[in-house]
Amino acid sequence: MLETVSAFLIAIGINPTHLAAGLAGSIVRAMLTKARSKWEMFSVSIVGMLCATYLTPIIVKWIALDADTTNGVAFGIGLIGMSLAEGFVRMAQKWSLNPRLPGEVSMKGLADAVNPPAPPIIDIPEEEKPEPVTAPVRRRPRRKL
Repeated sequence: MLETVSAFLIAIGINPTHLAAGLAGSIVRAMLTKARSKWEMFSVSIVGMLCATYLTPIIVKWIALDADTTNGVAFGIGLIGMSLAEGFVRMAQKWSLNPRLPGEVSMKGLADAVNPPAPPIIDIPEEEKPEPVTAPVRRRPRRKL
């Protein structure tokens, strides 16, 4: 039966060893986090497993690692998969407030598209700067006993 499931996963483009290593890493993550419900632990495991399944081949190819280290990479991605997914969602939410296309096809271009440009620095001459305003201190009257 395990061979049938493995053959099915390979047929749909999923490496079963990445899936298993990612599941192991995500289970470790779910067990290490405190005060979680069973549903949260289950979802952390599934998200970590999916991240490891789909991100491991990309990262291994990008960094040009040996085939011997792929399961370790899958385990590590499974361990931090939920954090990766949360980070990607935050990046997408931030980008949706100010959508821009990358200027170049590179990591720098992607970072420039996701991060908003810094506001321009306005230099005001010293004589034109307003005086700082301080609020008066109000003291409460003492209560008599």
